[in-house]
Amino acid sequence: MRDPTRGPGSVHAPGSILSYDIETISPQLRDGSFPPWPTHRPVAIGFATAWQDAQGWSFDIAAMVVSDGFEEADLLREADRRMDGAGVVTGYNSRQFDALVLRLAAQKARLWSLKALADHAAANRFGAEHADLADLYASYGRKVALAGLCDEIGIPVKTSTSGGDVAVLWEAGETGRIRDYVIEDAVATLCLFFAWTAARAGDEALVTQPMAALARHIEATPDLHHLHAFVDCALMRWCRPRAMKVDIAAALQRMTAKLKRQEDERAFAS
Repeated sequence: MRDPTRGPGSVHAPGSILSYDIETISPQLRDGSFPPWPTHRPVAIGFATAWQDAQGWSFDIAAMVVSDGFEEADLLREADRRMDGAGVVTGYNSRQFDALVLRLAAQKARLWSLKALADHAAANRFGAEHADLADLYASYGRKVALAGLCDEIGIPVKTSTSGGDVAVLWEAGETGRIRDYVIEDAVATLCLFFAWTAARAGDEALVTQPMAALARHIEATPDLHHLHAFVDCALMRWCRPRAMKVDIAAALQRMTAKLKRQEDERAFAS
């Protein structure tokens, strides 16, 4: 029987998951088409890191915007630092855009020591360390937009703005709105990754448990108030009661085991 934990889109215990998204600006073309990726300059990056330990799921959600107290080199170094500590890095069309833009930007900035970023951009297309969800969901065929998949699964995305608005917001100095937007896309991609791994492994706990924990994290973090659409989205409403049922069953099992140990100890003492 084929091992589902190997091969394209494999599911494994990554230790930590880093979801990221970048926003860029680029000179516009006369015909209005999307400019070639080498002309894009990264001006913002959003990170959504998730990891699981004995206490459950934890999250670190953050973003950096150039001119918002950071320079482009700071953004690139932070991407390299976070990628270096991740078991798997996931993005959406990250293999054909985000990773390429970041790698070229590092070379333009003469930052030659960003090894984790270089490894990410050069990762094997069918390996597990770089999970480009645009490739995985399309089975390496014709890709669709992130919003199209999120809409079908019930994940909120691009609720406040869109990538096409970033240049205008940048010119207007609206860095706060860009920051909120790039964080939202990173979190939406993380949710999509949970959905992918659960379906790939045939285990709904791989989406219900981290999604419920994500909701609790957002609710408990005032700086993430703009992400509350994730707390009330269709996928989250499906996940939370199922996660609670599993948590209750696990707590009952722990209590039963504890009572059994106490009973055995009393019997041994008597």
